[in-house]
Amino acid sequence: MPSRTTHPDTPTVSHFAVLGGVLAFGALTGLAQYLSKTSASQAGSAVQLATDAAVVFGVGWSWFQISIGSAQSRAIGRWVVAIGAMLLFGAVQFRDQFLASAFIDDEWLLDMPMWAAVSALVGAAISSRRRRPWTWRLWLFGSGIQSGFVILHLCWSRLAFPPALSATAFAALGEWSELLSIASYVVALVVLGTIAPPSSAHRIALPLALGTEARRIYQQARLFRSARYPPTRLAFLPGLRSLLLAAVCLWLVATVGPLVRRSSAKSLRAQLGDLLVLTFRDDFDPLAYYLQELYRVGGRDEAAFYLTRHETKNGLLSVLNRMRPQPAVATEMMDKQVFAVRCQQEGLAAVPTLLISEHAKLSMLAPRDALDCDLFCKPIRGRGARGTLMFQRIAPERYRSADGAEIDLDALLERLRVIGTTAPLIVQPRLVNHPEIADLADQSLVALRVLTCLDSEGRPVATHGLLRMLGKLEPRWQRQDEYACPIEMDSGQLGLIVSDRLGQCSVRHTHHPLTGQQVSGRVLSSWPRIKELAVSAHRAFPHRVLVGWDIALTPEGPVLLEGNNSPDVMFPQRAYGEGFGRGPLAPLLARHLAMLARQHGV
Repeated sequence: MPSRTTHPDTPTVSHFAVLGGVLAFGALTGLAQYLSKTSASQAGSAVQLATDAAVVFGVGWSWFQISIGSAQSRAIGRWVVAIGAMLLFGAVQFRDQFLASAFIDDEWLLDMPMWAAVSALVGAAISSRRRRPWTWRLWLFGSGIQSGFVILHLCWSRLAFPPALSATAFAALGEWSELLSIASYVVALVVLGTIAPPSSAHRIALPLALGTEARRIYQQARLFRSARYPPTRLAFLPGLRSLLLAAVCLWLVATVGPLVRRSSAKSLRAQLGDLLVLTFRDDFDPLAYYLQELYRVGGRDEAAFYLTRHETKNGLLSVLNRMRPQPAVATEMMDKQVFAVRCQQEGLAAVPTLLISEHAKLSMLAPRDALDCDLFCKPIRGRGARGTLMFQRIAPERYRSADGAEIDLDALLERLRVIGTTAPLIVQPRLVNHPEIADLADQSLVALRVLTCLDSEGRPVATHGLLRMLGKLEPRWQRQDEYACPIEMDSGQLGLIVSDRLGQCSVRHTHHPLTGQQVSGRVLSSWPRIKELAVSAHRAFPHRVLVGWDIALTPEGPVLLEGNNSPDVMFPQRAYGEGFGRGPLAPLLARHLAMLARQHGV
């Protein structure tokens, strides 16, 4: 029987957990009511305040969904209905004033029809989302608990059943049931308001909306594979995700907004409006709003051209890079040793591996004499600079580590063996920078990131290039920023430097911000060879659609460091000052996205 591969869907929450949350909210409110020693029907009691807050939140949430335009025209009416339901419930809260005026002398003439109307209106508002069973069950729970109490109250007051509780306690139970009911309705509306992908009927044609189309496919094809951005599945739960995104928007406006207001004269209110619309209507990463400088004039419209980490890191690129037939080892770019072997087989200029430390064993891949140089160690599996070590040769078979300690080769090998027990790593000769770029770093290696993508005939094309400088690898800089500048693809000329720090989102430098060396306008004479190495590397891995190649420029020439089949999309677009939908990657990637959409029927 053929095997079948399954993939994790976007995280969901059990309706039992949702109902449990509603009950917990009601229980805490009930406890607060009990401790307050006040009547539950009294204005200002814990139950009354919680109920009023739920009504206000329900109205505000429904109005928010209308104002950001997240609903299509025919669905906006449902949010209007939801507002009507919340307002009608608010009127229920003031029924005592009607009774006190003697205009109506029987509370059942108000309670029963008003509660029935509230239940019907909320049911109508969510009826189009029965495909989300927990939303519908919340409505059933809210309607059921209130209907049950109404029947119980009717039996007690009209049919003279012996009361098990005092009149005061029974009235408190009634107020509490109202709270649970409205809380269930409000939570159902919050879950209902989670972001819905745009309809395929509203798909925007090229070259307009590469980012919008990518997000549409990601949502409708359910391409979520793992929680990498942010790295917790809780952040993707329906309802909770919306609340977290709203909190992120407020935090960004509070922390970054004042800086942007000074540089662009855009008010905090206007920034928040942009953020809410892009985040909740277009499913756009709120951090990208600032890092891509979309607060500038016309920036909100440009968001459609940008890819974001949300869709690319959490599944889109992973699925895209598995569309073509895969080799036996599908993780060849995560496993540094497998990658090095493949590069050697293809004759690519790559960093040689001298030693492997894994499972408390050392595997020598070169003579001992080859270790008598500056050494660079990095995890076998992983990306970036995380977990790397560097040892400087200060004498024959003697080294200095980053913390200043001096050790001999035997002690170094033992240290690497111990580290490899829990974190397998490879040891390579440390590379040095070419004189053209040596003044842009102190101790670290300047890396050049080149993006390549397959064209319609399966040939790799280099579309973007970055020169990257990592502050976290420079102890003397005392900065954690990553700096980068774009590379003009034909001439190899460097552009303005940008930082990955939010506080520097509106700043671009002509000179290196720490060394003071001029960068903008500098031309890399080896750029044609760097591009060719990236293209040749992609030919060696033809099953990958889009790859980010890290290349070092050494005195001996370009050397391939690693390939990333899930490259970061934020920094290249930031450095170039435009979305991928505006550049040479657009027609190439659009073709693959169209194929992906057809495969998934979206």
